[in-house]
Amino acid sequence: MKCKRCGCEEIVKNGKKDKKQNYMCKGCGHQFISEHGRHTEQEEKLAVLLYCLGLSFTAIAHILHYHTTTVMRWIRRYAQANCRKAEPKGEIVIELDEMWHFIKSKKINVGFGKHTAGQQEN
Repeated sequence: MKCKRCGCEEIVKNGKKDKKQNYMCKGCGHQFISEHGRHTEQEEKLAVLLYCLGLSFTAIAHILHYHTTTVMRWIRRYAQANCRKAEPKGEIVIELDEMWHFIKSKKINVGFGKHTAGQQEN
């Protein structure tokens, strides 16, 4: 077995993840699962389909038994290969929140963490 990143043949076992053997390269420290534990193209397509139907990355990862970042990488790779990024047309409009104007017009500035406490009279 060779490292997928550097091609080094000095590979050691490094625990298990989801009942699959995890390996680590002594040369570069890269961690990976053996070739037998790899995903299929159908799993990637299913992940993209589920994402298009509105499921979150986490939900898809739980359904397919993969890590969330792996599912995110599949969907990102699919989008970069098959979808064009939309170009903005015309003017770009930025809306500012009104809270800035409210805070700026406040006459009394208490500041963060400075709470006032009142004492009740009996």
